[in-house]
Amino acid sequence: MKLIAILTAPCAVLAASWTNSGSKDAQLVASSVSAQDLAGCVSYAESFITKPTDKDRAVSRAMDHCALDKKVDDNNFVCPHFREILTSAFRREPTTQKYTAKTFCDVAEAYVADLQSAAKVPNMGKGDGFGFTLSKGCKATVLASFSEKAKKLPAKSAPDFWYALCMNQDCAHFLPSRTRWCNKDHAPTHTQSVCEAVRVFAKDEMFVMERNINKDLDADQVCTIYDEFVEATHINTEAYMHVVHGTAEHPVPSPANQKRALDSAAMKNEAGKNKLRDSAGEPVKSAAANKVPLYLAFMSLAGFLTCRM
Repeated sequence: MKLIAILTAPCAVLAASWTNSGSKDAQLVASSVSAQDLAGCVSYAESFITKPTDKDRAVSRAMDHCALDKKVDDNNFVCPHFREILTSAFRREPTTQKYTAKTFCDVAEAYVADLQSAAKVPNMGKGDGFGFTLSKGCKATVLASFSEKAKKLPAKSAPDFWYALCMNQDCAHFLPSRTRWCNKDHAPTHTQSVCEAVRVFAKDEMFVMERNINKDLDADQVCTIYDEFVEATHINTEAYMHVVHGTAEHPVPSPANQKRALDSAAMKNEAGKNKLRDSAGEPVKSAAANKVPLYLAFMSLAGFLTCRM
């Protein structure tokens, strides 16, 4: 299958997946979010969401709570991973909607459940998390998806390439009328959220590799992007589980001690400032603010006298 086929076929369902993200994807993962996990998340979220609030404020408060939570081990470098997964979870949520602790957790828990299948894109490799290893099938699939006779892919095309390849998932998600060319038959292995996440990850990778943005990637380099995506997703989801559900261990790598101390101080200061901001009432307006400036009074008087004359 050529790249053009992979890039165009998902477009037929792309709009539907974004505008109706609460239907098919929600049905696929509904059973994977346990009532116990949802209840645990709500209990945690009630600590910082006491009234309905928009998504940006909710994520900000979650981050502040994490930074000050003495129950979170090494919060100075676990919390940024916690924020990263919340930011991704709420990326396509409406900015006008108000979230309670319950609806906040509905979104967060479903997204984390989605990402549990990050390593399940067909033909890429085996295992999960740090145990994931690329297989020969990844290189073969990537090469087969390049344009005809091409051996490399422009680096700037990597994000869209991975999204299309991920969405294809052996054509399992297409309608029967659009899969006459397909000889695969199995249930979807992952949701659209995984494909969106790998595209964002690839885009970030290309941003970091800005000097190589005009260069081409071979099949092995394209596969490496997915390998690193699986590892990064594992770290982020486990950080979320550690913060929200109190799992005893987390796989977040520890940075240098000096940087940890600086990051910790910065996060706690930011949390303190946000607390002061959120707790503050309306500022008292000076009575002088309602008075007309003296020079304006003179100008008005002069205009009045001119008209009289």
